[in-house]
Amino acid sequence: MPVEPFNRRVEVLIAVVDSPDETVLAAQLLEGRGWTVRPWLPETEQQSAEGGRDTAAALGFGRAGLLVEVRLHGARFGAVRAATSEIEALARRHHAGMWVVDAALIEHDLSHDYRTELHAHRRLPNTSARSGFGGRFAALRTALGLITTVRILKLPGRPSVEELTRRLERGTLTGRHFNAEDLRLRIPMGMEGRAADAPPPAPVPAWRLAGPLLAGLGIATACGFATATLDGLQMLVPLIFTCALVRPVGRQLTDRRQGRPSIVVAAWGTASVGTSAALGLMLALTAPGPPEQAGRILAYTVGVGSALAFVLYGLGYALVHSWFSRNANWAVPALVPALALSLPWFGGLLHTMYLQSGFGVPSDAIHISVYWTYAASLKPVGLALGLAAVVLALAGWMRHYHQWIHARGMVRIGVPLMSLFVIGISLAAGLAEAEAAANRARAAATAGTVPAAYYGARARLVCVTPLAEETPVFNGPLATTRPLLTFGTSGDRVWLWDPRRGESLSVRLEDVAVAEARARTVSRAAPDGPGKCPGIAIDSGTPWEGSRARGPASPSAGTPSDTAADRP
Repeated sequence: MPVEPFNRRVEVLIAVVDSPDETVLAAQLLEGRGWTVRPWLPETEQQSAEGGRDTAAALGFGRAGLLVEVRLHGARFGAVRAATSEIEALARRHHAGMWVVDAALIEHDLSHDYRTELHAHRRLPNTSARSGFGGRFAALRTALGLITTVRILKLPGRPSVEELTRRLERGTLTGRHFNAEDLRLRIPMGMEGRAADAPPPAPVPAWRLAGPLLAGLGIATACGFATATLDGLQMLVPLIFTCALVRPVGRQLTDRRQGRPSIVVAAWGTASVGTSAALGLMLALTAPGPPEQAGRILAYTVGVGSALAFVLYGLGYALVHSWFSRNANWAVPALVPALALSLPWFGGLLHTMYLQSGFGVPSDAIHISVYWTYAASLKPVGLALGLAAVVLALAGWMRHYHQWIHARGMVRIGVPLMSLFVIGISLAAGLAEAEAAANRARAAATAGTVPAAYYGARARLVCVTPLAEETPVFNGPLATTRPLLTFGTSGDRVWLWDPRRGESLSVRLEDVAVAEARARTVSRAAPDGPGKCPGIAIDSGTPWEGSRARGPASPSAGTPSDTAADRP
């Protein structure tokens, strides 16, 4: 079976019932997880007789020992406990007689290499016989390592280059041919290892290295920011602080090996400190408003960046080496069209909620572009996916630190349920927002102002004049003395909403003349009574909202006497 990816190894001594059936069953269960299993014997562990008796007593009477190498993927924290929990859960699930006795994390110091690194390259022409620019350029290439390396050796201690050259000529190590006349062996700058008799260096935690480095870069950024805000000789103070940070920051960046030249330390320190100070200077010069506002913007940026990094790393921990990563080649193409189809559907649902629940107007009564349906659904769907990503990121961090091993079943059920819950809450919030937008639009229309558009659904206040004495009206009566709200035409009909009655009505376009309400009329909200709703008359043959009114022209719709009466 393929080996599962792992980056942690835990050696576990387990005690099993000393019988062939139980031993074979335990070995099969453990090897089925991709772990290596071998029998444990005191003499194979080079223990004394007394130590062997002590270990046998720890195993228990009638018990045999097995050494298992549990392989996990995740952080160092919690790895040993996760390994023991995995074995104990496996024993309970299959009712196998095996018990954990001892567990230890297998680690090697691979991040520090104190050996000497030697590079072999073809000899350049004799630089002593060359003068001028060519000789200096060849020497510079050799010093900077800008030459093709054909062989690399890493040996403990500080071996002699001459002695090692003679050994390579005799065919030691890999046995490959080595000609000292064509190849030159050298130790690159800073690659000299630790002496064999030197005491091993004390381990330094990562936070001891990263903490001072981040603090120095942060102070350099603050100094750059302060330089732009000060005047005169006061600018020298942050500049002096910035220059003083070059050496300590450079030492933090180049302290992996001893004996770094001062010019290398100064180069690394100048590059990092200068970049941080320039960043602070640009922030102060480009940020709008006073320096306090720029600092606030920087704090918000750091907070948002930290939250984004938390979510992205959590998603990586949750999805890497998982079912999704193994099946992403077909899962991602299947999700893209599903999302592309769900966005306009939910956008249409929001428009339906806005029109039908808010104004009693059917959603198909007006034409809304499909692009607006996408735009309407982006905010709630994006919020839903963002919250689901946060839940998945939290699960990823739990997985990285081996915390869901203790409640694997709960996690497998709880994470999908929590994701569905936050998605449902977000979509319900989108529907509630559509209803709130409809309430604001109704309040604006009642106050006599034109409501704001809602993702392509643009309302207008109009005056409607019947062209005949008896006009058929759906859900009438038709108010002619005050403005009505409409979202446009639907075929040969127009849907209206009466702000005073709070109900919708519909009439045929060929039976009425529609005029856009005047601003003074809208703000005044004329009461019911004899007279007409003053407005800008639109002839029955003039296109309005994409549709053409049909029917005979009426003298009352656009006669000079009516328009003159409407003038102030």
